[in-house]
Amino acid sequence: MIRLAIVEDHPALADGLATLIRGSADVEVVGTAPDLARATALIERESPDVVLCDISLAHGDDGFDLVRRFVPKPAFIMLTVASYPSYHVRAVELGAKGYLSKIASVDEILDAIRTVAGGSSVYPKDARQSADAALRLPTPRELEILALIVEGSSNVEIAGLLSIRVKTVESQLRRLFDRYDVTSRTALARLAVRQGWIDESR
Repeated sequence: MIRLAIVEDHPALADGLATLIRGSADVEVVGTAPDLARATALIERESPDVVLCDISLAHGDDGFDLVRRFVPKPAFIMLTVASYPSYHVRAVELGAKGYLSKIASVDEILDAIRTVAGGSSVYPKDARQSADAALRLPTPRELEILALIVEGSSNVEIAGLLSIRVKTVESQLRRLFDRYDVTSRTALARLAVRQGWIDESR
């Protein structure tokens, strides 16, 4: 039997999810909690195998603080409406075993619970891709090129400003396109700003 704790600040959602999961023969819901203090007490008291944890909790608490406190045991699955690359990165870096949207079906959530309880991880493809991309920071030279792309410079202008060949700029861009799975300079510029590599307002 997999022992599960649910950390969610909306009582109706927490109770509804617990009720649906209790219909499973192999998962036991040991309790719910809306904030960091009560979640900590619940986990210490019940020793769950898996925790379904929202990121934004009651009283302004951060679900990632709970992950930081307890990982590697229990296994955490972040269950949230937010799907920001920075959240994906934090989940990976802190050792959370899964990241799911709150619109996931009960079957998907149960499958994820069983998977992480078995020692594996569960990340949707887009979450894993964005986390992997964000974790691989550009080199200093790549950051220089990205900054100039964000400013709207052409390849020729970039080459002149950095005193490098145009072919070097082109090869650097191809590598960036491949690494971050984008197909245009515009998409690459948006990614650089979204990830916080480049300050667009500078």
